[in-house]
Amino acid sequence: MRHLATLLALALPQLVVAQEVATTDPHRETVRGAIAWIARQAVPVAGVDGAIAFPGSEGSKQEPQSIVYGGGAGILIFLENAAAVLDDATARDLADRTAKGLRAARHTDGGDKVTWSNGGMGSAGLYTGDAGIGQAFLVRHVLRKDAEALAVAVEIGESLLQRARDDDGALSWDEIPDIIYGNAGTALFLLELGLTSEQQRFVDAARNVGRGLLRDAVRVASKADPARQLSTWVLTMRGRTLHMPNFSHGTAGVAYALARVAAATGDAALLQGAKDGAEWLLENAVVDGEGLKWMHSDRGRPIYMGGWCHGPVGTGRLFLLLHAMTGEARYLDAATKGARFTIDYAANAEKAAPDGTKPYVPPSLCCGVAGVVDFFCDLARVTKDPAHAAFARKAGEYLIETAIADGDGRKWKNGQSVPGGPVAADSKGCNVDLMLGAAGEALALLRLTTLDREVDPVRSLPDRSVTAPAAKK
Repeated sequence: MRHLATLLALALPQLVVAQEVATTDPHRETVRGAIAWIARQAVPVAGVDGAIAFPGSEGSKQEPQSIVYGGGAGILIFLENAAAVLDDATARDLADRTAKGLRAARHTDGGDKVTWSNGGMGSAGLYTGDAGIGQAFLVRHVLRKDAEALAVAVEIGESLLQRARDDDGALSWDEIPDIIYGNAGTALFLLELGLTSEQQRFVDAARNVGRGLLRDAVRVASKADPARQLSTWVLTMRGRTLHMPNFSHGTAGVAYALARVAAATGDAALLQGAKDGAEWLLENAVVDGEGLKWMHSDRGRPIYMGGWCHGPVGTGRLFLLLHAMTGEARYLDAATKGARFTIDYAANAEKAAPDGTKPYVPPSLCCGVAGVVDFFCDLARVTKDPAHAAFARKAGEYLIETAIADGDGRKWKNGQSVPGGPVAADSKGCNVDLMLGAAGEALALLRLTTLDREVDPVRSLPDRSVTAPAAKK
């Protein structure tokens, strides 16, 4: 008996270790590794005790930015979600210090209006300006019940209203209508702010931005019914005018914003504008096997991408939202066919070259695999199709496999947006931010950890929702 007891005593620790290995969640562990690496990239904000900011990429000597795309606001969104979902103390502390750093970057413009920008194109934008910083504080408030964060978001909303151009009730900030720089993205923040703070003036402002977007639409004759005019939007930048149909800069993103505002306000004209934009997209979709795709832009050789920015996993959000609002099956069909193209796109990207090497595709939330994971998590919740959840997890495996160990940290190097892009020579210059960096890859993996929950606990940017709240009467 003593011999048996000795054997059990020796074997038990090994059994416990084996059980721990078997039950380790690689998604959570990779997210925690990303948190550790992101923490090491933080730089102190001069003169503000405990405040931090982040460079755009590892080792960058450029001044840290506050915005979502390349800056601290996007990182704050990730950290707040990581803290909430994982109950992670390190993420929570980093989020506190990041919020403190963002508040320290607040200043006023020449007219004494609060801003985080130095002016110029996109200074009010969701990804490039104050609206995105407001959204980061709004996420913090929702997840932490932080009244100070809500106050910052409201202050930003008030400043945006003060700076808006009012053309007979149509509000705007830039000539650009898009989600990244322009009025559509800003409208989505104002809508989210109004619904969260229960301040109708912000919802009304979002509606008035929508009216401006309708006014600025470029009307195009329907192919099915030439007597019918459909709505599209163009991007004018640096003297060039481009029609970019997909989500980040094009018709899909603007139509999505109109649909979100219409869902909250019951505005029939905005909903019709969204439907007209969607109709143009349906008429101009390119059939690819069982899938659908849309060109990157109307200039140069045809390029079809698979990511959020210029691919079906961004554009599909418009169709999922319209399906939720209208119940029309053709919108869900378009979203799932766009997903089919993305699945085929990934299969092509996996093909090895003649020398046996496989291409490295971008892992990022903007134009790469993290954005695909993000969309397929939503698609799986909408369709209840286990195949969509399985593909989300498969894409997540790629993120885990390509994560680079850096001590206890994990990071990713970016890559070209088209399959076949070369692998970078080394791991230096890995991005930190939400859209191109570790914060985005980790946020996508975080979504996989919550995929089996009935209610999604992750709170992100306001252009990600594919469900529609009922309009207030």
